[in-house]
Amino acid sequence: MNTPDSSNISLQRSSRPGLVGVPWPAILSPNDTSSDRLEPPERSWDEDDRCARLYYEHFHVAHPILVPSTLYKDRDYPPYLQLVVEFVGSHYLPSGPRQLLKDKVDAALESNLDRSPCLVQAWLIYSIALYARGERQKAQEAFSQSAEIAFELDMHRGDFASSAHPERSVEAESMRRTWWELYITDIFMAVPLKTITFRCTTVAPEVGLPCDESAYTGCGEIPSPRKMLDFKRRVFAAQEMAFSSFSYRIEAATILCRVLVLNRLRDYHRDHLQAIENALVSWVNHLPSRKLDIVDSYGNVDEMIFQAHLIIAYATMLLHLPRSDLRPLLTQHDDCFWPSAPCHLSSTFPRLVHSIKATEASRRVSDSISICPNIQKHTPFVIPALALCGMIQLATSINHSEECFDHHCNRVTLILGCLKSTKRTWGSAECAYDCVRSTAADILSDSIEKWNAEPLKSIPTSQDSNNVERTSHNAPPAVTVAEGQGLMIPELAPGFIDPTCYNASFFNCLADFDLS
Repeated sequence: MNTPDSSNISLQRSSRPGLVGVPWPAILSPNDTSSDRLEPPERSWDEDDRCARLYYEHFHVAHPILVPSTLYKDRDYPPYLQLVVEFVGSHYLPSGPRQLLKDKVDAALESNLDRSPCLVQAWLIYSIALYARGERQKAQEAFSQSAEIAFELDMHRGDFASSAHPERSVEAESMRRTWWELYITDIFMAVPLKTITFRCTTVAPEVGLPCDESAYTGCGEIPSPRKMLDFKRRVFAAQEMAFSSFSYRIEAATILCRVLVLNRLRDYHRDHLQAIENALVSWVNHLPSRKLDIVDSYGNVDEMIFQAHLIIAYATMLLHLPRSDLRPLLTQHDDCFWPSAPCHLSSTFPRLVHSIKATEASRRVSDSISICPNIQKHTPFVIPALALCGMIQLATSINHSEECFDHHCNRVTLILGCLKSTKRTWGSAECAYDCVRSTAADILSDSIEKWNAEPLKSIPTSQDSNNVERTSHNAPPAVTVAEGQGLMIPELAPGFIDPTCYNASFFNCLADFDLS
């Protein structure tokens, strides 16, 4: 069996392949003058390391396969992997040297003969970045390189990570994370494809599950890796068992994979559809209580569980939209945002139920993003989910009455704002933004004009009908608030709060996020 290079961490840094360009103040908030922000004592980033620093602050949070940031310098990764890190990090600069670094990355990777885990990581990270840039064909080719080398090295074997590193070391954990990131990326890369050929999802899950991020970044001993079989058996345990957030993200991606396969089958039994629907519902029902929230009491986002929730909502949209009565309502500008499925699909539900489930899933996506709106901190794979969420809300606004127009318009506006800010970093968001924006302009313009012409309607109160002091018929209705009564009085509530579309509790087993 092939084993990784045992020379894992060097105390001497190699010469950096990066570029010197944008000064530190250009990438900080104008009001941020904190010296701690410039030179965190635990990291000691140099000015030359700005791209690597940005990589860890943004991209690594969503795809944590390299060693933690505190170990990055001492790890002394090969120059080609450092170049990939800097290339990805340059996208978070206002005007980074992206193309120059991309050319260097292409030359370094294509000429490299080192068939090592570091090359797997380099190709994998590069493939995700190319996907985010909108270069899908090149992203597929880069991912194929990564997967091919990974299989040559037997990274899918359970004993690979511990073959050259102690099982509970950071290096071994990095290897396990790399394989599972390959597994998840393999699925997301297949979403826009008409025909799919999975590489990493077709082998037995022998690799140990990743630990939680707090253990990985804590610079202590990594806990013993748990197995996928243990994770699957948790549903039969007498006591509630909690696994790492990464583990729930893996299972969510597996369910998404099942949806993609089902949507491409021309002939299947309706029980196959019901089985996936059961898996989607069961994923939520078997979440431990501490994994239900994506933000802790200190405001820290658990990115892995956030992605897991988002993947489940995305899979739900992809499953139910083709079987609903929403899809024919919109012109499909770009097939990559719409689930690929045969025209005639077997179903266990009426089309109305599929429509409601698709709309409810899109609501979950927008609710999640409203809590964590900094898209730069999230995976680029969130972009197609946001686009589909916006399109479903637009289709639902056509089906629903004008009473809840503002309800859907606000969600579409939220999605457009997130995509607009994301397209400054990743090119694929520009296509998604243009698709949702142009469709929204066609559908919502007339309704917005009518809604704008009719300001909030007040509900007449008993005081209004007996008010003899109002002399002008053109004067706006007065509002009287009784002593001790809040501003949101019952008479005004309907005018200030968007009506709900339906009782979603019948179709959603996940409680609303606590926004209080």
